[in-house]
Amino acid sequence: MKILAVCGNGMGTSTIIKISLKKMCKDLGIDAQIESCSAGESGSYLGSTDILVCTPNWEKLMTIPQKVKVVSLINLMNKAELKAGLVNALEL
Repeated sequence: MKILAVCGNGMGTSTIIKISLKKMCKDLGIDAQIESCSAGESGSYLGSTDILVCTPNWEKLMTIPQKVKVVSLINLMNKAELKAGLVNALEL
């Protein structure tokens, strides 16, 4: 399972999301490789990504393969919203 967190610059917000996702996956017993990057770099990762985490604005700007499940969050820092989106994408 590969999860990608994307934000504008790929340094701050996406890294925080990556850390949160690692903890959530561990708590849920999910074995996942989690990466973070900027929207501009995302094309290099999306071909091998299973789940993409980003905002609706970034989602609209990226070319996302159909196989990728998208967790589109209004507030990237809201851990409850992130966990709900992750659980939904994993169909748990």
